[in-house]
Amino acid sequence: MSLVALSGNASGTGTLTIAAPNTNSNFTLTLPTNTGTLISTASTFAGTGPAFFATGAATVCANTVATLVTNGTETFDTNGCYNNTGSTVTLNGISAPAYSFAPNVAGYYQFTAVVFINGSASDRPSIYIYKIGSPIISTYSAGTALSGGQSYQITGLISLNGTSDYVQCYYAQASGSSLTTNSGLTYFCGSLVRGA
Repeated sequence: MSLVALSGNASGTGTLTIAAPNTNSNFTLTLPTNTGTLISTASTFAGTGPAFFATGAATVCANTVATLVTNGTETFDTNGCYNNTGSTVTLNGISAPAYSFAPNVAGYYQFTAVVFINGSASDRPSIYIYKIGSPIISTYSAGTALSGGQSYQITGLISLNGTSDYVQCYYAQASGSSLTTNSGLTYFCGSLVRGA
């Protein structure tokens, strides 16, 4: 059994001496003084940072117009950063437009959006994740005959500043007429994966 002798003050500075077994010498570990903040808040950890999952109500998407998908039913919203209403609200001091995620922790966020379109037309879909009003990630498909419906997905990593940035999910199609999203199979979600 080895013996541990501690010296120094209770603040964490000083010398920690560990007696090595089967020897006549000691090893000394000197801890530095605390000169800065290692962790400012637990919310900067990915495991405790903002995350949300919201499903969509049926959204009518006009032909050739990018339409905001109304993901208004929250399954969870860990830090109160997702606006599930059709109006602009203030969340954690951040102005969050309709159906947007406006996290209050700076970092890199992983987002996924799935849009399921009802109908039978070939819709030539585009899904977008907008950051502060402009598309930042997009995907496009030539489209297929929906024949009862089709789902499309987008995923990506976006840097957000934690003070004013927000993201939203948009969908556009070019079927020649309006199409409607399926409320039960359309969703938008995201979470902090690394602090800034």
